[in-house]
Amino acid sequence: MGIGIPMVNLGLGGGGGGGASFLLDDYPNTSGHSYSLRQLSSTVTNVVRVRRSLDDTEQDFTATEITDGTLATFCTASGQGFVAKWYDQSNSADIYNFTALQQPRIYDGEDGGLRLQNGKPCVEFDGIDDSLQVLLSLPPVNRAYYLFAVNTFVSGPSPGEGEVYMYGLKVDVPAPFTGNNSIRWGGLGAEFRGSSDLSFIASQGTQYLYYARQQSAPGPFSGSTIKVNSTQNPITGFTDNGAASINTITLGDNPNNYAGQNSNIKLQEFILYFTDPVSNATAIESNINTHYSIY
Repeated sequence: MGIGIPMVNLGLGGGGGGGASFLLDDYPNTSGHSYSLRQLSSTVTNVVRVRRSLDDTEQDFTATEITDGTLATFCTASGQGFVAKWYDQSNSADIYNFTALQQPRIYDGEDGGLRLQNGKPCVEFDGIDDSLQVLLSLPPVNRAYYLFAVNTFVSGPSPGEGEVYMYGLKVDVPAPFTGNNSIRWGGLGAEFRGSSDLSFIASQGTQYLYYARQQSAPGPFSGSTIKVNSTQNPITGFTDNGAASINTITLGDNPNNYAGQNSNIKLQEFILYFTDPVSNATAIESNINTHYSIY
């Protein structure tokens, strides 16, 4: 996964982890996209925009304001807060949903307040119709992508009742979307979709750190790999896995918005690289795991 890890990068703060620097300062993501409820870059201020149920007023919040009571005061003791926009800390591709009833929840004054997973803030998708999406106006011509995500499946469909999507990346290809470039969860387990599918066990209520790598041939890292927590599952071979020009990112659903495929998940971080960070993957993973205490 990685070699030559600078010791300074182990246990980075990243806006709440206790270290001196930020993940994206050490491992820039200038061509990709980064969504998190913690601060990933020293130049970032607001990380999320929240709509409150009281009067549908919206307000931006920093990572600190999410946890220091500012968000709670805004949402009120008996109100709810929903994510209207999740800011891209790498670029300007903020992910959003303009339909109020489809926005995921971040605060509920009558149900514990700030939504948390393992003691850290999360965005909670209801599994019915919640989703966030962004259309990339100028998608780069990518032969590969590298994804780090922190996600918990709250519940899922029963066996034989279909599947739900943690995320989907729609690619600009002539053929219709086939489910490639996604992690989905059915009644019997989870699946990383590539040219060849890789199934793995994902338990309800368990926090996972995913590292997914997809690359089309030709290239030095052709094929696909997914690492779920500390277990790496390679898919090898010079196969085209659909990681061409990515033009849509969807969280909590698939990019075609098929009915009944929304996820009941708690999502905390989603960092999508288009440049190759494979030599730094272990250090990036260590940074994320140190902050979220996943394993």
